[in-house]
Amino acid sequence: MTTDTTSANDDRHLRAAEDPAELLALARLNLAETPTDSLLLAGGGAGGSPPMLTRSSLGELLGPRGREHLARHLALMRERGSGPLRALVVIGDGHQQVLHAVIEEVLRRAGEVLHEVSAACEVGLGAGAGPGPVRVVQGAGAGLRWEVPPPGTSAGEAGMRPRAVGALAVFEDTSAAAGAVLEGRPVPREEAFADRLDELGAGLDLPAVDVASTVDPGALFATVRAALRPLLAAPETLAQHDRMTKCEQVAALLSALAVDRLHWELLAQCVEHGGGREVERATLLQELVKDPERIPHEDVRAGGEWYIALSRLRAIAAAAQRGGTPAARSTARSAWRALTALLVLLAWWNHRFASAGALVDELRAREPESTLAPLLSRMTDTPIFPAWWPST
Repeated sequence: MTTDTTSANDDRHLRAAEDPAELLALARLNLAETPTDSLLLAGGGAGGSPPMLTRSSLGELLGPRGREHLARHLALMRERGSGPLRALVVIGDGHQQVLHAVIEEVLRRAGEVLHEVSAACEVGLGAGAGPGPVRVVQGAGAGLRWEVPPPGTSAGEAGMRPRAVGALAVFEDTSAAAGAVLEGRPVPREEAFADRLDELGAGLDLPAVDVASTVDPGALFATVRAALRPLLAAPETLAQHDRMTKCEQVAALLSALAVDRLHWELLAQCVEHGGGREVERATLLQELVKDPERIPHEDVRAGGEWYIALSRLRAIAAAAQRGGTPAARSTARSAWRALTALLVLLAWWNHRFASAGALVDELRAREPESTLAPLLSRMTDTPIFPAWWPST
């Protein structure tokens, strides 16, 4: 089961998260996006370990190997020091309307897997180990909070029947959201400029790829981040020549990233950002696996300035494949592939294996013949862990 893992700040936040709306809000804040069709597992730290919050695909949980994957996931959380867990099954985004009969069936199946695997873990840990790791299973769907009782709580099949127990508060009404505002933490939003990104990409004239280019992709990336702000937020304030110049800068970066050596250089600069130490380009991934002091700067974590800019450039590259000359479309395709790989590796470094896996799936769907997708899948599906661990 591929997962996204983050610390949950402190046990105070997790205690408040006994309400499914609070746990959903906490996940949105810590994962920097809204969980959809997901299993959230949250547990306080044991023995001095930090509290933990993970997200994984609901589809994987309900798949043919769901029990096997969940057992491994629970074992990994236990090894990392997690205490008793709360499980929240999120259907859609928790608020979109879904037939109650569908919600009940999904929650019944998910609850069955969770309770069964948790009980098996209890047996595997031996006598005296206490209850299984998953103590409570809840649901969020159709704007309602749901209880998912364990089997045997009442007679017959009804013992596993989920039931709605009240309204699910919207994100803005949660204590977690209010606390984030008071603490000055960024509140993740849906991409506000999707249409403008699409329009920008469709109108770009990408230069030919120069495999011998000596451009510094990091410096060009900084220029493009500055260029994107007015291009997206206030394009009407730009004079025509200013707009053309900024579009040319975006096109130049995409052309540079189509060169393997240069997009790898940008990844290395993302790794070095804020750390004060250089990283060997040839052994970059090995170093991330071995050195626990290589910790991603907040800019290259989900929701960070660099991460958002890379995601937007990827959207621009996707749109640029629809127009222009065959050579320009080929450049855009190579840039999109490079940005996808870069985001996969950053997501992996952030312990966001589910997010990285979704990007790999998209790469595989767009380019079934890709030799890159299987290599990236090996890192996210196994998974191979970065040396650092989310603790703050």
